[in-house]
Amino acid sequence: MGKSPIINRSQSKIEPLKKDVANLTEERSYLRHLLYMVSDALLMIDREGRVTYVNRALEQIVCCRREEIVGSHFNDQRWRFKSVNGTSVSQDSVFKTVFQNEQPLADQVCRMASPDGKDRHFIVSATVHHDDRGDLAGVAAMIRDCTELNRVKAENLEIKAFYERLAQYADEAIFRIEADSGRMTYINGAAQNILGYRLDDYPQVMARVIPPEQLQAWKNAFASQSAAREVLRNVTLSCTAGDGRTVILEFTIIPVRREAGDVAYFECLGRDVTVRRFMEAELAKAQKRESISLLAGGVAHDFNNIMTAVFGSLALSKMEVPEESPVYARLTAAEEQCLKAKALTRKLLTYSRGGSPQRKSASLAGVIQEAVDFSLCGKNIACRFNLPDGLWSAQIDEGQMHQVVHALASNACEAMPRGGIIEVGAENVDLAQDQVAPLAAGSYIKWYVRDFGAGIAEEHMKRIFDPYFTTKPMSHVKGMGLGLAICYSIVRSHDGIITAESTPGAGSVFTVYIPASPDKQDAPRLADSPEAEAAPKAKILLIDDEQILLDVTGSMLKHIGYDVVTAKNHGEAMTFYRQAGEAGCPFSLIIMDLTMRGDDGGEIAIRRWKASHPEARAVISSGYMNDPVIEEYWKYGFVGAMIKPYSLVELKSSLEKILAGGDNEQR
Repeated sequence: MGKSPIINRSQSKIEPLKKDVANLTEERSYLRHLLYMVSDALLMIDREGRVTYVNRALEQIVCCRREEIVGSHFNDQRWRFKSVNGTSVSQDSVFKTVFQNEQPLADQVCRMASPDGKDRHFIVSATVHHDDRGDLAGVAAMIRDCTELNRVKAENLEIKAFYERLAQYADEAIFRIEADSGRMTYINGAAQNILGYRLDDYPQVMARVIPPEQLQAWKNAFASQSAAREVLRNVTLSCTAGDGRTVILEFTIIPVRREAGDVAYFECLGRDVTVRRFMEAELAKAQKRESISLLAGGVAHDFNNIMTAVFGSLALSKMEVPEESPVYARLTAAEEQCLKAKALTRKLLTYSRGGSPQRKSASLAGVIQEAVDFSLCGKNIACRFNLPDGLWSAQIDEGQMHQVVHALASNACEAMPRGGIIEVGAENVDLAQDQVAPLAAGSYIKWYVRDFGAGIAEEHMKRIFDPYFTTKPMSHVKGMGLGLAICYSIVRSHDGIITAESTPGAGSVFTVYIPASPDKQDAPRLADSPEAEAAPKAKILLIDDEQILLDVTGSMLKHIGYDVVTAKNHGEAMTFYRQAGEAGCPFSLIIMDLTMRGDDGGEIAIRRWKASHPEARAVISSGYMNDPVIEEYWKYGFVGAMIKPYSLVELKSSLEKILAGGDNEQR
């Protein structure tokens, strides 16, 4: 029996509905599974506050299975919320508010204690949902665990604060400059302290901060960084500070790029290397002077040996010519020129090592007053002194310091050819370490000589203390160019420093720092030694490696009245010395040269002599007065020192003192 048409029609309508129901059931199962697996916690609550649905994320938060949660009241103690300030929040009241207002709750931040006792932070969002009839059915909520996110944010804030403090209190200047506009958007405290400008000042003063001649180089550095990807290091820039000082900064430039790869801004780290560059320049000058000093010392030594022969020959020749003879006058004129040459070599030797001053405690104020008065004699220049009472004493070589004051005062006079006033002053100062480079910390007498002339051109200032540098016309009187170089060398040999400052059109000032005596008290002057009485005729052994010096000096000694034996080396001299002793006519004195080609000299030679002949009395002679053996001859076993070239009178006077029993150093 077949189905009725009505049943067939019903079945044809039911089949699609079954498929729809199956599809809906499948989709619902898929959605429920999807919701169950999402990372945010989901739950649904009915009108009475009972939990009707939770997903896996909420199970993990409260550490309970779904079967334990569904059906329980939402106000369960297991998930008691707290506000971020610690106040408890009733979940029931929160969700009742959502029910009553039918307004969603968006991103409410709260805390909840996890089963391990640690608080975790959550963001809660909730909204009402309706049933199929449109009636209010309950609340659907999403809870997101933001504990880790908040921790990372807090760490980032802490790191940001750390780097902000680091940048603000760093010793290096830090700038941030926009790549497109060149506008400065950040500077730290060090940059403000070093340059003396605030961030708001820079748009108005950038042209003053960066000199025009360096601006293009600065732009080129940024342009190269825009193309390159590496950090640019050791970019040097001279900046003008707010007080007018020139500050040298050495930059590291870091380009910070956008995602597209173009440069957004530059971060610049600048180290103030002004003092370091000054010290490097001073070191370079010192090394340059040291090289020239060695050359000057060597030239002076050789020249003095030559001048000894010339000087002695002239003196001996004059004795053979009548005083009324024109030849005698010419010999005298030549002798005078030799004296000038001798003074020049002394200057060279003084420059070569500052002359190793023979110091004693003295009043620097007295030396300054005397030297300035001498320098101004006969000139249309007056001096305004500022030498207060109570100036400390200093350990100085008065002769050398007199030379320094005289040179500086003479320069000041020459700077004002039409006359005027120079200013000379002094004061006691206590310097800290690195306050005045390169001086050590301690007590100093600071004195200065100021003129009000035309000043010194800026391009000349760097070479002002170089030997033979001068802006004066070269002549036999002026323009030799050794004055300031020798001043510098003398002051440095006194452990001091000399500096020069000049303003074109306003004059120049030379400032000198000299260490004060340890006790800062004036020392009494030493009494002059009494004149030695003439010694009886003596026998002298003369040792030198140059025959011309043996001949000339030997003749000078014979003319004075001594018996002389000459030797070209110490071996030969020791033979003569031994033979004379055996013959009963020993030598009274030995005169030996400091340096001997192919033989021992100075310190080693006197050891050999003292080892074999302890009674031997020896004098050291040299054209190089800066050698320690010359300066402190008594420490090495000598009884005197004689500096070449020496005149007949000087030679006679020195030997008479030595042979009379006293030590001597002829200078």
